[in-house]
Amino acid sequence: MRLFPLLAAALLLACSGRPEKPRDRRPRPEAERSAGPFDWRHPEASLRLGPEAWTARVGSFDWECTVTWSSRQHTGPAVHASERYHLRQLAGGDFALENDIDPERGAGSDTGLRVVWAKGMTYARSRYSPSGGWRERPTDRGRDARRFRDESFLAAADLANLLGPALKLQERGESTFLGRRTRRYALSLDGKSFAPGPSHLGESPPEGPRDEDTRRRLDFLDGRQPLSTEGVLLADAATGVPLEVHLRTAFGVRGDPQAHIDVDLLARATALGAAVGTVAPPDDVLPDERKPKGVARALEAAGLRNRKAPAGGAEPAEPEPEPDEE
Repeated sequence: MRLFPLLAAALLLACSGRPEKPRDRRPRPEAERSAGPFDWRHPEASLRLGPEAWTARVGSFDWECTVTWSSRQHTGPAVHASERYHLRQLAGGDFALENDIDPERGAGSDTGLRVVWAKGMTYARSRYSPSGGWRERPTDRGRDARRFRDESFLAAADLANLLGPALKLQERGESTFLGRRTRRYALSLDGKSFAPGPSHLGESPPEGPRDEDTRRRLDFLDGRQPLSTEGVLLADAATGVPLEVHLRTAFGVRGDPQAHIDVDLLARATALGAAVGTVAPPDDVLPDERKPKGVARALEAAGLRNRKAPAGGAEPAEPEPEPDEE
């Protein structure tokens, strides 16, 4: 999040009932490339450590996350969905990420994306065939791959950002996770400390009516009211890395007493260091072809457009290739 916050995106889309995720390019609240000592006076900062911060502190890691959410409003049926993520991040920078989104609308409604950044190249594919073949993305240079990774990985930070200072952490002793000593924190809500912050419309909002989806998103962002929060954080005692986070929270919306949004997030590391496998370019990769080859080629394939041979019986000239789309 960033807002999207990835999760905020899910929450806003819960209000609108659409399974897409808008992009958000807000700067991260924490310098990910820093591996300095963790400040235990602010344990909530653990939730905002990004993938680079993890690798700087604990090396390579495997991570998985499941987010389930539902929303109810005064009109229309309740909306339910689940999002699942798996990230393998190597200390050298290569990574592989899978995500699956199930809007619970019946067979065929679930979607997913797989992205690999390996040996200086981005590869991507959807979950399903025939569009599910791996393709190179040479113009990406890792930029969008890393953005997609971060939007997935920082889901707990997104939810924490929606709660702001109302999210309270209380230390509850020590524990172990994946053989590492951890500090255990109980997560709870202090409703009196919540403040939604400045309006997302800004100081000079644009004039004119807004479409229904935009209105609902803004209603949630500017009018969200945390109702309850509970959960557990296991932070690595040596580095502050959040090895496991379980956070359940509920929101209402100011001005809509019937609106109720529930979110349940569970994220955890599943392997660290030498126990993490490799990341390699996928097999049977197709070339980059995001732009259709054009109407003329479709007509030729259907036999509806004939090429005229030049004088002298030479072979017909090939059409000039169309430029790739950045």
